[in-house]
Amino acid sequence: MARLIKVGSGGDEIEWKDALNNIQPDDVLLLEPGYYRIEPGFNVNDLTIKGTGSSPEDTVIEGYFVLGSECSFFTLENLAINTKSKNNSIFVEQTANTYLTLRNTVIHGGNDDTAGIAVNGKCTLELFSTKIVGASLSLFKDADFRVTMNDSLIDYPSNKFAAIGIQGKGTSIISGSTVNGSISTYPNSNSELDINNCRVNKLLVHGSTWMNMINSSILDRGDTALYLSDDSWANIIRSNFVGGVFADKKVKAIMQNCKMDRLIVCDQVQITLSNCTIISHADFQDESEADATRTAFSGNNKFQYFLALNKSATLKGKDLILNPNGSVLAVKDEAKVKIKVISSSQQSLEVEGLTAPNVDIIGLKWKMKKDE
Repeated sequence: MARLIKVGSGGDEIEWKDALNNIQPDDVLLLEPGYYRIEPGFNVNDLTIKGTGSSPEDTVIEGYFVLGSECSFFTLENLAINTKSKNNSIFVEQTANTYLTLRNTVIHGGNDDTAGIAVNGKCTLELFSTKIVGASLSLFKDADFRVTMNDSLIDYPSNKFAAIGIQGKGTSIISGSTVNGSISTYPNSNSELDINNCRVNKLLVHGSTWMNMINSSILDRGDTALYLSDDSWANIIRSNFVGGVFADKKVKAIMQNCKMDRLIVCDQVQITLSNCTIISHADFQDESEADATRTAFSGNNKFQYFLALNKSATLKGKDLILNPNGSVLAVKDEAKVKIKVISSSQQSLEVEGLTAPNVDIIGLKWKMKKDE
């Protein structure tokens, strides 16, 4: 049976060191506001720790925790962890099979190359109204995981490491959260990644990853703000990309009701676009295949082509909107375009390429422009 243990300096409370020295499985430690320190690499064994202050920062634990084979669960609630050493704040070892829950908790990392939470074993991880600041959430190659993250923040804008790094195998569901940094699945990952109603700086999807994204925003302005690669599958709905979407290798992607500044598709990618908007430039290369419906392709003076295809890329489309804004459509090499246009900002369109038979445009006048 779980014991409720009040920790502090009051008459009915015990001191922190005494509580740690006499911990039993299933204990619940209720910490009064204050500052607490644990020994380096404190090994957790079926424990709940709750702060009783009005905010997480009222109750601060300095140090880091290790969850091994003897720990089946660990819960932290309404407190803060400060890790000043070069250690992960919470580390789940390879031998672990555990359940880790953080509610209304703040983790402050100590170094650029350390994690707030690092998982290398089997772990069900739940983050509710939790903040990780100056450190990452890292799921290593031996991790077998299920992650639920809701109403939380990871603030880790590192140029070298991902704010959420996913290797191993498992499912990550991220909802109503903000990631000031990048989310990255790595080439050796075999995972499902669900992102719902989130704001993320950058998203890199590699390996055998199935990704679902709904009502989310990617804020980076670079060409690879969203980078889809390897054998990944992506289903993206009602999402906004301030910068570019880049897909290569054998990606299969469906994008519905999305808006992006530019789109670059390479290699053997297959992509379906429905009711999407590309603001500046779209580029289909190599053996890529694109199928677009009710999608707007626009251009501006930053790019010579508002829409470009080369090698053996193909674009099929219907009910398209073309707004070249003075730029040109390029169809080169053996690439092919077969589209129906319902609206355009121009009465006619210039197509730069080699052979007219590779171009089939209905609903808009067009003429070939020879390569200069």
